[in-house]
Amino acid sequence: MTTNILLCCNEGMSTSFLVNKMQKVAQDNKLDVKIWAVAEPRVDTESDTADVVLLGPQLAFLEDKITERIGEKVPVKAISAEDFGRVNAPAVLKQALNLVRERRNAK
Repeated sequence: MTTNILLCCNEGMSTSFLVNKMQKVAQDNKLDVKIWAVAEPRVDTESDTADVVLLGPQLAFLEDKITERIGEKVPVKAISAEDFGRVNAPAVLKQALNLVRERRNAK
């Protein structure tokens, strides 16, 4: 089963490098994931197919609002500024997969 990971930032561009690195890490580890990035206004519609939504640290203040907007159907969490700034793809991918696993185990 493919895990769908949506990254969200102000313009959808600052996360593109992180998405590429995360995809490489996933590929190297033979993980079945789809990872993409969008600008914040598109998160409502794009989250329909997501298993988790990760926010760029510049949007951390919107975590609760975005959770309300998408109806808590998927976990929403901010990426740490340190991991985002360092483009720490393994850590961000692990964060996403852990959130999905926690959600699935809670059902």
